Amino acid sequence: MNILVLEDDPLMAELLETVVLGLYPQARATLVHDLHAAEKAWAPDRFALLLCDWNLPEGSGLDFVRYVREADAEVPVVMISGRADRQSVLTAAKYQINGFITKPFQADLVHERLKKLLPVEEGAALNLEGPEAALEEALGGQVLLPTSLDPGEVLAMIQREDPISVSQLAERWRDDKSLVTRLLDVANGSAYRRSGEPVASLRDAIHILGVKMALNLGLSVALNHAHDLRDPRLQARARDINALSDALAREASRMARLLDYDRVACYTAGLLGRVGELAVFSVLQQYLDQGGTLADEDIDALSRQWAQSLGNRLKVQWRLPLELRELVGAIHSLPHGSSHQSRLLMRAASLLTSEGPETKEYLSLMRRIGLEPVQKQDEPDETGGGQGRPGDGST
Repeated sequence: MNILVLEDDPLMAELLETVVLGLYPQARATLVHDLHAAEKAWAPDRFALLLCDWNLPEGSGLDFVRYVREADAEVPVVMISGRADRQSVLTAAKYQINGFITKPFQADLVHERLKKLLPVEEGAALNLEGPEAALEEALGGQVLLPTSLDPGEVLAMIQREDPISVSQLAERWRDDKSLVTRLLDVANGSAYRRSGEPVASLRDAIHILGVKMALNLGLSVALNHAHDLRDPRLQARARDINALSDALAREASRMARLLDYDRVACYTAGLLGRVGELAVFSVLQQYLDQGGTLADEDIDALSRQWAQSLGNRLKVQWRLPLELRELVGAIHSLPHGSSHQSRLLMRAASLLTSEGPETKEYLSLMRRIGLEPVQKQDEPDETGGGQGRPGDGST
């Protein structure tokens, strides 16, 4: 299913995309910011939904709705505007508008209105020819990660009389991979780079987006129940992956502090190092929800086969800075002849948390970066703890 979003504010367009793709994970959203681009993108029967801003710099969104209606009288159209007066609503009705969303809005209200307008089942259907087909289909769409974020908790923060600070929000959300990656994605959109430098930390992403917009994006992620894991086997595997990546993030941050490197970037890279497996689990959960069946050995084999492909797709989807991508890549392997200390650090931290302190490669890397290897009794546990090695992973 294809969806067109015409909105001149790129950040608002990203928020709408987050809400839409949470409802319809296999959809493809096209974001355009002016009438000319919208007319160029539009074709009859190409889009199943149009979200259209009323006020555009070069004219009215109603002009584009009129253009669409000349060829397609059936496609659902949702108008988005700061206007809330009765006359504006009546004017929109003349153009066969199916829904009307008034700015400023909260993600949960948009979520509910879209769900009524276009049933979730229509947008969420996966290819049931087999799990491989579902995973192949996911590569072309928006890959989602599991999240445990509570919509009620986010709503409470939105409604607080004393606004939560950037630092407080970053501390609260730092370990939710789905949320961290979505905020990094939006903040790294070209329209939001204030200095031309890429954004590599959750705190910087929230600072660029603003707390209010970050909370709305968080709410839209929290409402995306399509990628929650309900199958006990997937839940257990995801818990193991999360424990391992959390331990890796803390160890990488600890080592970066000792070497006076960027702790935040190393922590974030460690957190994202195993997202490919989590993405596989999300797709498999949707496959199971729609009637598919999987044996335990199928889950493990598909994870091994598809984790790298989906992980690479996520790096592109999230628009991660090149340096952060390279740190994530170093977790799994080092390019031949690599000598960059921060990448050696990430690989060493990965080996320590996944295989222990006695592997030859780990010991060799620790010599190269000039740190004492962790002794066996100090090996981090599944929560990233360990004697003499306090967690140090602020994002």
